[in-house]
Amino acid sequence: MKDGASIWSHRAPADNSWYWRKLNAIKVQMQNWYSQGRYILAQNGDYSITKSYLAIIGQQPRMKTAELVWTSMALPKHHFITWLAVQGRLLTLERKLKLHIQLDDTDCCLCDGKVMESNEHLFEKCVWVKALENNGIKQALEGIKTKHWKKGKKETIVAICGAILCHVWQARN
Repeated sequence: MKDGASIWSHRAPADNSWYWRKLNAIKVQMQNWYSQGRYILAQNGDYSITKSYLAIIGQQPRMKTAELVWTSMALPKHHFITWLAVQGRLLTLERKLKLHIQLDDTDCCLCDGKVMESNEHLFEKCVWVKALENNGIKQALEGIKTKHWKKGKKETIVAICGAILCHVWQARN
């Protein structure tokens, strides 16, 4: 931006970082939050970062398995890897392709099958993960949640599942 230019009239060039382009795209939405100089997301007209954030992200479904993943039973890195796996956000080769990252090989490095490494393959179909056979990550956790077990037993089993996921991910890396 040049000196004296307004953020509201600024157009992000195509060669700017994705982050700057994203921030510039959000400002169009933010302009609708003001009416006659008054912030309309809050009743008193005062700016609220919480209300702004919720307006940007919209209505998000609550994860049924969140309280099982984030317990005190498992190691923090197991929590994190399990959470990313449940959400399908691990940086598998399939996801790298979607993010337009150049790859030499897309085959799973753990098994001999010529299958693209994806979240689904790595944690559900790969020969390395027979402990969760016939169930996906989400289905296994949701199944545990519906059991009429004591909380400690549920947390222990989820911690074990998280450790398995973490070690599969570690073996892959």
